[in-house]
Amino acid sequence: MNRKNGRSGQRVAVIAAPVVAAMAVTAASASAASGLTGADKAMAGKLNQRVGDAHLGSNVVGEVRDVASGQTVWSENHAKGLMPASTNKLATAVAALTVLGPNHTVQTKAVYRSGTVYLVGGGDQQLSSADLKSLATTAAEALKAKGHHSVRLMIDDHLFAAPSLATGWNSGYYPDTVAPVRALRIEGNNTQDTALTATEYFAQQLTAHGITVGKPARAKTPSGSTVLATHQSKPLSTTVEYMLKHSDNDIAEGLLRLTALGQGRAATFAGGAAAVHAVLVQYGIPLTGVQEYDGSGLSRSDRMTADALSAIAGLAVDTRYQAKLWPILKGLPVAGVDGTLSTSYGRFTTAPASCAVGKVDAKTGTLSDVSALAGVAKGEDGRWKSFAFVENDSAPTDTVTQGLDGLAATVEGCW
Repeated sequence: MNRKNGRSGQRVAVIAAPVVAAMAVTAASASAASGLTGADKAMAGKLNQRVGDAHLGSNVVGEVRDVASGQTVWSENHAKGLMPASTNKLATAVAALTVLGPNHTVQTKAVYRSGTVYLVGGGDQQLSSADLKSLATTAAEALKAKGHHSVRLMIDDHLFAAPSLATGWNSGYYPDTVAPVRALRIEGNNTQDTALTATEYFAQQLTAHGITVGKPARAKTPSGSTVLATHQSKPLSTTVEYMLKHSDNDIAEGLLRLTALGQGRAATFAGGAAAVHAVLVQYGIPLTGVQEYDGSGLSRSDRMTADALSAIAGLAVDTRYQAKLWPILKGLPVAGVDGTLSTSYGRFTTAPASCAVGKVDAKTGTLSDVSALAGVAKGEDGRWKSFAFVENDSAPTDTVTQGLDGLAATVEGCW
């Protein structure tokens, strides 16, 4: 399992309500369905043959759709819910961009009231140490200009609910695979209390600028406080691109909470899952058999069907939604080129899959017994196809990932 890729706790939310009639059909009938191009029929025939030879084990689901028409080209156990691993981040990205918009930003602030400085987290999971140093420099200058040289320092990370384990997570994921989800964190810092670590660093920077600081404690910022300094995050579009490209768990869980807040829900796993559910309903994604408990896909209780996952992937190139969802296609790893599909991960490096280098955009998913790939490619007929292939119960070996890559190459049409 890669670090930006995980598992127990209490039940938080279930997405299982049917929204629209499932469009998927069996592989045999899909290949003969009316309206399919000759290239699609040929692709379906190849997938029928190759899915059994892809070394994926017996617990496999898959689906290919023609994006423009919504037609199912091919499917295998399309309505069976399996653990999606990090392909679940596609749903998180769609929800965040839909609710908040690609230009959305959040703020990390230093504010002052009655001898106390409050470092206020805004949910930015890409806050750097340099950003925090700059914030402290500006805050120190503002304090000295007001004649304040000694202050108490408080942590305000109350935007998100106190960290807890998601259903399907275990404590072994903390703090390396994913940090406890907080509204204040220096990017790359995975400690049990990232907000405290960030505030201690902020305190060091204030001290370096001549401000005496007491030991940090937690408190909510009181009304009437004066803003000393503000740091604005990168736009959501950039954050989503990075999250998908590198499968960043911490960003995914932060986005889940910001999306919940954007819908007026609690910034919890449950609130986030409910927000994602509501957004997927808006897009008519078939949700029977789908269960969501987190934003990253680390939960072993998450379930996604190929029917739902291929439909979600197709939104990346659906021209009706490009105004908001364009960062998804830009963020998807490119076969054999970058992100989690780069050659450093051994993806699309050998024939027959290597023919699709640079031609497939897809999100990977990996747990100890999960291998998944969901994304888009232009088929041999020149039309966008969305696809999802998910396997559970087998270790994600090189042979398995090469099998998934071969299926994606089949969709693209070069094999």
